[in-house]
Amino acid sequence: MRPVRRGGLALALLAGGHAACGAHVTETVEDKTYEVRQRPGSSLLQALNAATPIRESGRAFFGYTYWHVDWRYRYERRPDGLCAITSVAVKLAVTTTLPVLKESTPEVAAEFRRFLPALAAHEDGHHRVGQAAAQEVDAAIAQLPAMSGCPLLEAEANRVANEAIERGRRANKAYDAATRHGCTQGACLRD
Repeated sequence: MRPVRRGGLALALLAGGHAACGAHVTETVEDKTYEVRQRPGSSLLQALNAATPIRESGRAFFGYTYWHVDWRYRYERRPDGLCAITSVAVKLAVTTTLPVLKESTPEVAAEFRRFLPALAAHEDGHHRVGQAAAQEVDAAIAQLPAMSGCPLLEAEANRVANEAIERGRRANKAYDAATRHGCTQGACLRD
């Protein structure tokens, strides 16, 4: 039996999600924050734009989720000469960054209390996409049939895992497009 560590594609996503993972998927979650201070005469949108460390292609975002899927598997050559997967372990690491309002007028504080749950829910959707990708990696490797050679099995295991990650990447983009980066979920601000 030979342990193999392969993989792990990192995927940075603008926005994030939670749900139970598959039996062979373990998950670690880290929550990060950045501080927002709103001064009288400025809006919540202005304060968030000034405070957010999250920028992509010159555009500011107020929430951010990064997920990374790593997979390991073991295989052995069976008595019939075929090489088969014997175990799979998939790890999903998720980091979500959200704002924390440290200083504001009472009106802006009330607006922030309405906005933050919507932003967190949007981020949670991305987290769920990461979980689905991790579960798909787990299932795809575990369901591989025995093959004539162990190098062939290794190559196929990594190919199906990478394809699952790519589908997750496309699903995240589609989720952002469908929700307009959370606007349809209430995670938009206007001046």
